[in-house]
Amino acid sequence: MAIREGRWDCPYCGKTQNRGPDKHCSGCGAPRDKDVKLYVPPDAAEVTDQKALEAAKKGPDWHCSFCGGDNPAEAKFCPNCGGGADGTEPKRKVQVVPEGGAQPAPKPVAAPAAAKGRGKWWLWLLPVLALIGGALWFFVFRTHEETLKVTGRTWERTIAVEKFKTVEEERWEDQVPAGARVLSRHEEVHHKDKIQVGTQKIKTGSRDLGNGYFEDVFEDRPIYEEKPVYKDKVRYLIDRWVVDRTLKESGKDLQPRWPAVQLVGQEREGARAETYQIFFVSKDGEKREWDTKVQKDWEFYQDGQSYKASVRASGGIADLEKPAEKP
Repeated sequence: MAIREGRWDCPYCGKTQNRGPDKHCSGCGAPRDKDVKLYVPPDAAEVTDQKALEAAKKGPDWHCSFCGGDNPAEAKFCPNCGGGADGTEPKRKVQVVPEGGAQPAPKPVAAPAAAKGRGKWWLWLLPVLALIGGALWFFVFRTHEETLKVTGRTWERTIAVEKFKTVEEERWEDQVPAGARVLSRHEEVHHKDKIQVGTQKIKTGSRDLGNGYFEDVFEDRPIYEEKPVYKDKVRYLIDRWVVDRTLKESGKDLQPRWPAVQLVGQEREGARAETYQIFFVSKDGEKREWDTKVQKDWEFYQDGQSYKASVRASGGIADLEKPAEKP
């Protein structure tokens, strides 16, 4: 598995891209706190140095429970206070004095505004998503009340006329109906089967080794190939009832009628359909339309009368006041 060196950002001075194994910020000298998050840059190169690889494989660093010092995995005792990695209390206080005499610990510096905002790039998406959601609600769900006056109406009724005749069709061999007279058949791809032909290793992420280094994580994923499966497709003749013509009657009055049906030869009446539409105008002069397939509902609304309606922002009628039925 490949090992890569991590990075961390200083919460005090805002210095970015500190080397993962470094215990102190290269910008201000502040220690790498235990709460600092390490990460792997997208362009992080694979570690090849032997000493670095050995350090990465020694195990996670440990923080002293007494002084908070950050110590490498191989350290049995904290060099700062003498506390043990196993929780043994320090026998004496130890202070490491650098060359040239004691020097005060670096004073933490507040992170600059740019550093504090780092990682918040996604926040700008929130107002955009809110705007999209608001627009969707406004045009699709938001409604307002209007008083609408009936200005006209239309109706349409249709009857399909079916004829028993010979038609030519094409289907897969296992779908050919009984009584079909086969004209021809040919082979075609019916579908494709996915067959696993191997596996490939795919990098899925990185595992934090706890010492400034990360290890690539892989998983085996299957490799598939598509294998075509062939079947015969058949062209045939079959005698069946099919829609030969459609009779239509329409008007603008209050007396919808079905078209007159005159059958000839091997014909029969098929499905019937009816649609009704009413036209309205609002007090502001806006035109509205309302459709229904129920004649009784359509007849409720009288020409020249006004009714309350719930209207969408798009102009469509969401709900219409229903008059009380006449006794």
